[in-house]
Amino acid sequence: MDVNMIDTVETALDLFEHADGLLAAVPCDDFANSGARWFADKDADGRTEASMELVYQVERIANLFMPTDPEYYEDPDNTFFWAMENPVGRIGTLHPEIGDPFYFEPCEFSGYLDLSRKDIARLNYIRAKDGANVTSEEREFIIRCNAYTKKTGLWGDFNRNIEKNGIEPVKGGPWGNPFMSLGGKSAKTKELRSITPAGFAQAFYEAQIGYQAGKEDFECVEPTGQLELEF
Repeated sequence: MDVNMIDTVETALDLFEHADGLLAAVPCDDFANSGARWFADKDADGRTEASMELVYQVERIANLFMPTDPEYYEDPDNTFFWAMENPVGRIGTLHPEIGDPFYFEPCEFSGYLDLSRKDIARLNYIRAKDGANVTSEEREFIIRCNAYTKKTGLWGDFNRNIEKNGIEPVKGGPWGNPFMSLGGKSAKTKELRSITPAGFAQAFYEAQIGYQAGKEDFECVEPTGQLELEF
């Protein structure tokens, strides 16, 4: 469905009776630094403005689902978070109010995949090539093992204390990143690039259990002194 149709609490609850979190991935075409040479044209013809409206809508939807009952935060088992993903780019420049991003590399969390000795041995074999003569099958294997670098940002209200468990990245070609040698315009490459690294997904999930976005709005500050009244 069109996310722009979610514009009231009633609509949100009709679609999702309960939500522990919100994950969003807005299209990066008009934000990623890799496309900076087209920014001026996109700013002029309205594409940037249209894409930014999706960013704002993600924030609006997050606010719709944000718990408003103080009793919700009294139960430590209740969880709510929201996060929006995008590559390194200009979202923060266009919308500084969204705050600083949390950046991660897939290889920093590949240990969550419980790679076998055989997997590690094959990665070491490919690593020894130092990016030379790496086959397409080997590049896809690097991606499946999350043994690559692809700096990605997350914006939102979520637990950023995410425990790392990684390995050294493996070069998938002369430029290091395996995606650079897979053919950037192919549907398969786009699909591989869009997949959330499974290792990071597991680490993120574990870190969010019990996190309560918006809790600080309901926390009362104990008075530190007596109020003095003048008559």
